[in-house]
Amino acid sequence: MAKQEIILKGLPASGGIAIGPAYVYEREEVFVTERILSDSELATELHLLDEAMERSRHQLRKITSFAHEKLDEDAAQIFEGQLMMIDDPEMRKALEQRLAREKKNADFLIYDELQKYRAMLNHNTDELLRERMVDIDEVGQRIIRNLQKKRLHSTVESEHVIFANQLTPSDTILFSKNDVLGYATDLGGITSHAAILSRSLKIPAVTALHTITEHVHTGDEVIIDGQRGLIIVNPSDEHLQEYRRKIERIERLERELKDLVDLPCVTPDEHKVELSANAEFINELEYVITQGSKGIGLYRTEHLYIEKGDFPSEQEQYIEYSEIAHMMYPQPVIFRTFDIGGDKLLEAGVLESNPFLGWRGIRMMLDKREIFRQQLRALLRASRMKNIKIMFPMISGVAELQEVLDLLDDVREELRAQDIPFDASMDIGLMIEVPSAVFVADELAQRVDFFSIGTNDLVQYLMAVDRNNELIADLYQEFHPAVLRAIKTTIDTGHRHDIWVGMCGEMAGNPLATVLLLGLGLDEFSMVPSVIPEVKKIVRSTTHEEARRVAAEVLMKSNARDINTYLTDYMQRRHPELFANMLNGENGAENE
Repeated sequence: MAKQEIILKGLPASGGIAIGPAYVYEREEVFVTERILSDSELATELHLLDEAMERSRHQLRKITSFAHEKLDEDAAQIFEGQLMMIDDPEMRKALEQRLAREKKNADFLIYDELQKYRAMLNHNTDELLRERMVDIDEVGQRIIRNLQKKRLHSTVESEHVIFANQLTPSDTILFSKNDVLGYATDLGGITSHAAILSRSLKIPAVTALHTITEHVHTGDEVIIDGQRGLIIVNPSDEHLQEYRRKIERIERLERELKDLVDLPCVTPDEHKVELSANAEFINELEYVITQGSKGIGLYRTEHLYIEKGDFPSEQEQYIEYSEIAHMMYPQPVIFRTFDIGGDKLLEAGVLESNPFLGWRGIRMMLDKREIFRQQLRALLRASRMKNIKIMFPMISGVAELQEVLDLLDDVREELRAQDIPFDASMDIGLMIEVPSAVFVADELAQRVDFFSIGTNDLVQYLMAVDRNNELIADLYQEFHPAVLRAIKTTIDTGHRHDIWVGMCGEMAGNPLATVLLLGLGLDEFSMVPSVIPEVKKIVRSTTHEEARRVAAEVLMKSNARDINTYLTDYMQRRHPELFANMLNGENGAENE
């Protein structure tokens, strides 16, 4: 009897598609028994602890060395961080003191310390801090395992998709020594170290599947779709054929699109637009460059806060911003100042009944002026190569923008007084994502150098639709006439004041919208890097005159359904292969 097909949806942690056998990895848990030691056993126990820590240190150094060979420096730093934990003299000192005071076996004491961390973090609503417990736990478990003289096997023969309740960073990197097709886990998020490593390794990964390990067995045939966050266990013949065609189509399209990487993004009638990438981590930049991006249209800085659990220092920010500017030079990088709140991260202890309409973005930063000043100082200090631009999120009106610009001027004067060099002619822009900003765009445009339209928030605020609420998901319509008219108003207003207008929301990377946005006059499209070649192909094969005709036709329509149908028919007729690719969800999506 054929096995029943099971389809499960999780979080897309690393893009790509693969078909192959499953391997269910069950990490062997360590068990400890509390023992009371005699005075004569204490010295021996301390010696065994030191041996175990040294063995753990040696293992981690080997893993770190392999990570440096296979990964970029940023991803490899994950294991450097674990080494720092083991090398921390305070940890060794605390264990020695507990051993002398409580006279209990070392593996129990380490286990007890881990339990304290777990209890503390389990009550924390910060998902990232709970995920970081995995890294702390891995170091502790490694030492315990070495104390007990046990070995851990994170290897698998031949090609498999690895399934696990949760994968540690070491699991992820060690499995990659073999021909791993993908990773799928019950737990974890897209910001976990395992997810970051999967993206760096370019291995498909899906997380937060909750019960996948209950539904799959080693040897089961599976499909992993890292773009859409899907796992198909025991796929039907129809799904197998569909996904094999997808993989063939992706490979064929990738070969075609690869030829476009170094070509300019210009229409046949010589109208040029810029294609940029949205990014959040340094380890994404190499891939950004290979996709033909002409810079970073949105670099999210809030990950520095999320990873640390607190606002980073000015120097920490300066180091990162400088490295990014150097890596992308001479291409521009637009840094968005901290956009915290809403669907991202609320400060610990702050509870809001409606965070999307609450204390977020520029509102929070204007209340935390010293922190905001530190970020502005770091960005200005890092701007000496003259390829950094700054933009501010959630600007709702002229008074708010002027308050921000006054603060920026104060920071500039402060740096001048300290003889610290910076780019005095740096471009300053703002995100158009609050409807009120659309209506006062005339006044805003007189004070900045560019607009960047954040369609994800603009759509939800215009339509009064929470984009994360499944009950009303069908009302979130980026092709609603009101949205398109707001976009056109913004573009026209910017051009009237001789400033360029870009877009960094998800709509910019939707190939279905490319010709429409081109016709509306958008100057810069910023998107997930993987779809840059597709958008470029569309632009290079569409005259600006034709795009303007499409836009004019669309603007005459009165509802989103008709607009979507018109654009779908147009795309299917003009770009059938790209249309098929888009239907199957191979172009990435993101939330901005």
